Amino acid sequence: MACPHCCSTRITKLQRTTNLGYAVFYCRNCHCTFNERTNTPFNFLEFPTDIVFQVLLCRLRYKLSYRDVAEFFLVRGFEFTHETVRDWEERFAPIFADELRAKRKGVIEAKLQRGVISGKMCQGSPFFDVIS
Repeated sequence: MACPHCCSTRITKLQRTTNLGYAVFYCRNCHCTFNERTNTPFNFLEFPTDIVFQVLLCRLRYKLSYRDVAEFFLVRGFEFTHETVRDWEERFAPIFADELRAKRKGVIEAKLQRGVISGKMCQGSPFFDVIS
């Protein structure tokens, strides 16, 4: 990991964490502190990144309304409005979709390579096999 301010690799992991549990680092070159989310689109969110992606998954995969998703997560202890869900979808859905496409493309390419190398068809479902 490099410092996002000066790109130095002379960093130290501090003992403390952020309120959301992310590790805090100290740059010995520019004397700045930063965390794992610094300089990412998720930097100023008040919720963990995995919760944001779960919200997007519920919204996009299961076609739930903004209010239904907000109510669903309220039961789980996360309080935010339907407007927050709309904002997250607008900001992070393209990133989420790109990550899913990259993972799916890797699985398909690995399947094709394995099939070419072995010279025969892969056993099992062509898209849901676990590749080691």
